[in-house]
Amino acid sequence: MAAPIVVDIASGPAVHGELPALLVEACSGAAGGGGCALGDPKRTGTPIRALAVVWLDGPDHRRLRVDVASLGAPEGTLSSREIEFREEDPLPDRYRTAGLLVAALAAERAAAPAPPDPPPAPEDAEPAAGAPPPRPLGWFVGAGGLAGSGLDGGPARAGAWVMATALDRRSGFFGVLSASYATALGEPAPGVSVQWLALGGGGGIAAPIAPLDALARARIEGTVDWVMASPRDPKKPEETGHGWAFGTRTAIDLVWPAEGSVALLGSAEAFVRIHQTDLHVHPKPKATLPKGGFTGMLGVQLRLR
Repeated sequence: MAAPIVVDIASGPAVHGELPALLVEACSGAAGGGGCALGDPKRTGTPIRALAVVWLDGPDHRRLRVDVASLGAPEGTLSSREIEFREEDPLPDRYRTAGLLVAALAAERAAAPAPPDPPPAPEDAEPAAGAPPPRPLGWFVGAGGLAGSGLDGGPARAGAWVMATALDRRSGFFGVLSASYATALGEPAPGVSVQWLALGGGGGIAAPIAPLDALARARIEGTVDWVMASPRDPKKPEETGHGWAFGTRTAIDLVWPAEGSVALLGSAEAFVRIHQTDLHVHPKPKATLPKGGFTGMLGVQLRLR
């Protein structure tokens, strides 16, 4: 039985379902033999004619890139091709084109002449180039404004946030680090202002929403908050209270467009504080942090890579 071409869709509006099936159908029709199949780059146990990695990203998924490595080729190098679609080109045609391009590059690799055998490598040498390309990892940074729950029974808070994200586009798993600064929108007690500095870190899973050209992310983070309370009147003696809170937060993020170099990012968060201390500003008041609450965020995300 002829070996298939294994195709890994690294990014695009859909990595499973009808659109990828169109890619496989077009690729199999052009490749013949064992055809083409979707699969994992680390697939083992079955002979593989070639490995292809497909990216369909950029504004409105108009940029197509295909990398093909023929695993039996002695030189083990890649063949790559990039195409820019027109805005009016429908998504099904873009997936069919990707399939035809995979088959064409695989045939090109199979027909390439084999170079002379290289000299033996030292035993402690690094593995030669030509292994399947690594999983694509995307790096993103975002910033924006926030509003949410403040002190227990007191005014809400508002401020700004920054977030750094590393996303494995193939699996959808991502890691995140975040920081935010906020201040109470009112006085929890006469003449007192309250500020929050929060740090978080965690991860989650992302999935595309093809009809909206958006990316949904579900994440969970461990958090630490440093809360400060101080008099607003500069004529009064500087008396500052501090409080700490440790907890977790879960959130749903929506990124649009999914693969845009610049994208809008909206988020709804729910947080729970596991341990906290109260605030005291001499001689009064005593302010209490809520055990839980909600935060809404809106901002911009930049794709670094």
